[in-house]
Amino acid sequence: MKEELKNIFLMGLGAMSMTNDKAQVLKQELLQKGEEMLEAGKVANEELKHNLKEKMKENITVVVNEEASYDKIKEVVSSLSKEEKQELMDLLKEDTKEDTKKKDEK
Repeated sequence: MKEELKNIFLMGLGAMSMTNDKAQVLKQELLQKGEEMLEAGKVANEELKHNLKEKMKENITVVVNEEASYDKIKEVVSSLSKEEKQELMDLLKEDTKEDTKKKDEK
C-alpha cells in the first residue's frame, strides 16, 4: 500500500513536469504561428494597397484619355469601392498639402 501511494505521488509529479514541458513547447509553437500570421497579414495588406493604387491609376487614366468630363469622373468615382474612395481622398489631401506648401514657399 505504501509503495502504491509513493508511485501515485511520483506519477503526479511526472504528470506536472510533462504538462509544463508540453505547455512550453505549445507556447513556442503558438508564438511562431502568430508571428507568421502577422507577417502574412502585413504582406497581404501591402499587396491590397498596391492593387488599389494601380486600379485607381487605371481608372484615372481612362478618365483622362476619354476627355475628362465631370460626368465621366463622377461615373468612375461612383464605381470605386469604399476603400478605393478613401485611398483617393487620402491622395487628394496629400496633393492639396503639397500645393499649399508650394504656394507658401513662393
